Amino acid sequence: MKIRTPRLTPAARIAIGLISLVVTLLLLVDIALNMVPDQTDMQRKIRASISERIAIQVTTLIQAREWDALKVTVRETLVRDPEILSLAVRQHTGNILVQSGNHLKHWTPPDSGTSTLTNVRVPIFSNGAQWGDVEISYTPVTPQTLKGWLQTPLVALVLVVIPAGFLAFYLYMRRTLQYLDPSAAIPDRVREAFDALTEGVTIIDNTGRVMLYNKAFHQLHPFAETDLIGQNLSQIPWLVCAGEAQEPPWEYTQQHRTQAKAQLFTISRAGESSVEVIVKASPILDARGKQRGCMVTFYDVTELHHANEKMRRALEALEASREEIENKNIDLLYLATRDSLTGCLNRRAFFAATEPLFSKLTQEARDMSCIMADIDFFKNVNDTYGHTVGDQVIVAVTRILTERLCGHDLLCRMGGEEFCIMLPGASEDSAMDLAEQLRTSVEHLAGNGISSAKALQITSSFGVSSLKSGASSVSELIELADFALYTSKQNGRNRATLWSEDLNSQPGDPSVSNALARNPA
Repeated sequence: MKIRTPRLTPAARIAIGLISLVVTLLLLVDIALNMVPDQTDMQRKIRASISERIAIQVTTLIQAREWDALKVTVRETLVRDPEILSLAVRQHTGNILVQSGNHLKHWTPPDSGTSTLTNVRVPIFSNGAQWGDVEISYTPVTPQTLKGWLQTPLVALVLVVIPAGFLAFYLYMRRTLQYLDPSAAIPDRVREAFDALTEGVTIIDNTGRVMLYNKAFHQLHPFAETDLIGQNLSQIPWLVCAGEAQEPPWEYTQQHRTQAKAQLFTISRAGESSVEVIVKASPILDARGKQRGCMVTFYDVTELHHANEKMRRALEALEASREEIENKNIDLLYLATRDSLTGCLNRRAFFAATEPLFSKLTQEARDMSCIMADIDFFKNVNDTYGHTVGDQVIVAVTRILTERLCGHDLLCRMGGEEFCIMLPGASEDSAMDLAEQLRTSVEHLAGNGISSAKALQITSSFGVSSLKSGASSVSELIELADFALYTSKQNGRNRATLWSEDLNSQPGDPSVSNALARNPA
């Protein structure tokens, strides 16, 4: 996995270089002129002076034999000077006369007998001879913690100068680079050719800062009339708001060093119509193939967008009109093919649908059955209850017939109270079973739907025929079923009769009719 290092801006790189030079110069000047005092040497002198004063006081008190005052002086010296860890007065015999602090822990006798920065020994003389020593243990001169190191003058100076100087140099160079105008080095003829382009063009560097742009880009937005040199293209508010919620093409090109996919930007302008532009970005490479920047192109497609919008609205209106016409055609087709009272197919539509079925099933040697139905004593219903109730009876019977048919079955109101049902693929036995079911349903259910004549009893007669009867056309098949219906009516109504040759030879013979008719249960 490749780790991407952060990319520094030119201003940051220049600021790092300048602060590095400043820190280097400070260190060189300190080495040459010793501007920062040597802490070790200073501590050596200070501790030598303090140790001598302490030894003088101790010697004076010892000579005066003021032992109590000696103890108080040693103790107070340790309290007043935090750099002294322990202090002791030792006789030349090795006996410690008085001490303060944990002297055994902090005192380490120097190997050579001379004093060090942390362990100082000052001799005490009496009557020309060494009486003993004053032993003083100090804190270490060099810092022992991170905080102590950070508080040393040289380190503190560097830590303050580096961030403060970098920030000052960075802000100054950033402002300076923004005012540098790269277009000043471009010849006038190149500038004129650049401005002659109809599409807006902007040149940005690897950090996204605008280096150059032409007049067409200048005219995209009122705020583009200001000087945009040095500004980051991704931080221009009116341009950022115009893009979609995705990565701008110029950022994609900068990251992948390849041409970005075009994007549609809608630039809104207060008080004016918005501008639609297609934005593309291409990398700018030097002779060695290294990316130096990016060229961003803005194609104004506002007029094309408006034309497409008008065409879209026209197509939408045309589509709505087409749908409306189709709906009206469907309504007209329904009106032209359906009975207005029952919604069943009318005669013309019925024959138009059944004749192709008849031909197809005949060729495929498949069966097809026809049922003719007639409401019994319908004239009496009209004469007794009126035509309104008669229409209700027709509608009630139609509903019963429709509910018991399959999706491919065809129902037609042949006229008045007479109906025809065509059953593609159904045998005469299944047709007779269906006719019997319909007859029973009409007898038991049809009268319940007539609210204005609750005592009305409705029955129907049925006649059935099939292709096995030898019919050569739809009309002949219907005629045979109609003849079977006539037989049902002749034999007392409210029954279903299947056509046969015997019915055709003796249409009035009651014995034949009774043999072929299915009486109700």
